Amino acid sequence: MLPEPGFELENRYPSAQRAKPQGRRLTAAQQCIVLFLMVIAAGAVYAGLYPWGFFLGGNFHLLPYWTGLGKMHSKTAGDYFLYVEIWPSTRALETIIPHTFVKGRANLCTPKGERFYLNMSGEMRPHIYLNTVGEAIELDMGTWRKSMPIGQQFRPSFSIWGRWGRGEITGDDRERLSQSFLPDGTLRPQGSHTPPSQTEDIQVTLREGSFSEWKADCSQVRR
Repeated sequence: MLPEPGFELENRYPSAQRAKPQGRRLTAAQQCIVLFLMVIAAGAVYAGLYPWGFFLGGNFHLLPYWTGLGKMHSKTAGDYFLYVEIWPSTRALETIIPHTFVKGRANLCTPKGERFYLNMSGEMRPHIYLNTVGEAIELDMGTWRKSMPIGQQFRPSFSIWGRWGRGEITGDDRERLSQSFLPDGTLRPQGSHTPPSQTEDIQVTLREGSFSEWKADCSQVRR
């Protein structure tokens, strides 16, 4: 029986047949450099799309991100403490509506000492480049709550219509907060009617600040 073609070569050079070329691996230092360059590239793209995000409130921030806190005083319930985090939203790339969109998170501390974590979205006029001082902004916030036996509820929920100042947002809620809470600061039952006598327009000034400052304000609320 004749050997199959290549049999002699395989036996003569077995190591050559088994050897596989190995790709070049990056060192740890090279991997860090590549990661750094990727971050720089992503930052450049972000800065090109949302340059105004680095100047929210008229001050430059290393990241396109703004945090602020303020007190919303109710004549009947007392003080609500609000903390917000705002950054540019990619929603602008997904819609033909000519607006400048933002998104973020918020935390609300009630006069009863209850704390609510809220999702937030908002919008400003279109074609903002860098300076946001003097620009109007609407912020809508709320949280999903499970209801029984099925379904979900979106409460509390309220909005703020304001305007950017240097390092702050001043505005009002157009009676929205009092539609989510009873006059004593308790969360209003789902579907309950809000009499006009229980609504009030609450003013607010959100100044640039940190989450730890908000926690300190909230900790002083009597439960």
